[in-house]
Amino acid sequence: MAKIININTGNEVEVHREIYHVCSICDSSFSESEGGVDRGYIGILPVSFCPTCLTGIMEMAKYFYDLDTEK
Repeated sequence: MAKIININTGNEVEVHREIYHVCSICDSSFSESEGGVDRGYIGILPVSFCPTCLTGIMEMAKYFYDLDTEK
């Protein structure tokens, strides 16, 4: 790991590091910039969803909601 130092001031510059989360469904890692849900709860269970799994869950919920409203 290298330090980044501002040559004008001599101060060390802090680099923004990407924080990665692990999906609760597929165990893939994703960052906040990619989308998805980084922290949430279903009841009392903490969950994280990658963008792919989040899209799948939303599509499944929409499908079941549409079936329920057609009755």
